[in-house]
Formats: sequence, C-alpha cells, structure tokens
Amino acid sequence: MDIILKNVSRSYQGYDGSKVEVIKDLSIEMKKGSVLRLKGPSGSGKTTLMNMISGLILPDSGSVTVNGVEISGLHESARDSFRAGNIGYIFQTFNLLSPFSVIENVYAPLAFAGKLPENYRQKALDILNEVGLTGLENRRPYHLSVGQRQRVSVARVLFLKPAVILADEPTASLDAVSAKTVYDSISKCRDNGSTIVLASHDTTFDGLTADAVLDLETGRVS
Repeated sequence: MDIILKNVSRSYQGYDGSKVEVIKDLSIEMKKGSVLRLKGPSGSGKTTLMNMISGLILPDSGSVTVNGVEISGLHESARDSFRAGNIGYIFQTFNLLSPFSVIENVYAPLAFAGKLPENYRQKALDILNEVGLTGLENRRPYHLSVGQRQRVSVARVLFLKPAVILADEPTASLDAVSAKTVYDSISKCRDNGSTIVLASHDTTFDGLTADAVLDLETGRVS
C-alpha cells in the first residue's frame, strides 16, 4: 500500500501557550512493501507522524494519502473504518483491551469492523501458537507478563494482515526471545507485502533493511 505525505506540518501548543512545531513541511513517498525507518530523539515527532499516517490525528497543513485515499480529508468515522481494516499497530504500550481475553484481543479489530473471516477463532489460535502463546488464549492481558502482552499485540497484527504496520519502539523492555518474535513477525508481514513504518533503537531490527531512513530531527531522508 503506497503512502504519500505531501507538505505535512503539525504543531502543538506548549505549556507556555507558544506554538511548538513538531513536523514541518514534510514530504515523503513509500511504495507498497517498503520499510521506512524513523530516527530522532524523544519529542522529535516519530509518534506524531505515525498517528497522522493512521488518521488518528490530522496535519495542520498538507495531505496524507494511503493507497490512493486522502485520509486527511475523510470524516472521523470514515478514518476509523479505514484504520480498522488497513492499519496494524505494534507499540510499546500494547493497547490491549483489559476486559477481553487474549484471543478476543487478537480478533477484536476485525470484529469491530464487521470483517471477521470464516473460522476466525481457529485462525487466531494458530497465530497465538505461532508467537508462543499456546494455552493462554482465555487469560486476560493483566495476567500476562510484559513480553507476553507484546506478543498478543503482534498476534493481533498477524491476524489482521494489514496493508500498513506502524511499529513504535515495539521491543522496548522486552527480553531477547520476545524481541526476536516481534522482529520475525514484522519481517514476515513485510515479506507478505505490508508497508512498515518503524521507530526503534533495538539492534534486533538491524537485519530489517530499510528502503528509506527519515531523520525527524533534521527532516532529511536517506
């Protein structure tokens, strides 16, 4: 899925009321199946950029187009629907639904979108086995370790088979085995045609060759 950002800017109001520019006049284009690696210190705009690509927030100016759809021009409900069917997230905060079981968390996004496939429960079980969570499908997220919760978020992405994956420090605080599981899963999605936007300082991802690197501190693409 192609992603095109054209002259995108985004700012926030600082604590003193002043305007703080996070992203300024950024233009970049990604082809389907490519990997964009984001660089920059905390506060440089990595998460902000991902949230604009997904339509969670809108740019102050410029346009965000994903697979020919200018999502920055859609109404909120249309953006929500587009995001549910096309965008997968692997963030360090997991974003799991506490009242739901592990397996329900895996298929929840497609359930909310009304797009559950046939035999969805068995498919979810197969994916949980793939990420090393066999037998834990009925537990609640708060009964899992940090590494296990991140594996649930990875399983959710594998189940969705999204066109775009946004990975924001996905292996932060994970042990080496769990980090390798996350890496393998993201690599598999890339091989299957997903477009990847990745922000990570983990050397585990050095083997995932980036098609472009965006330094958000300088705005330069290499």
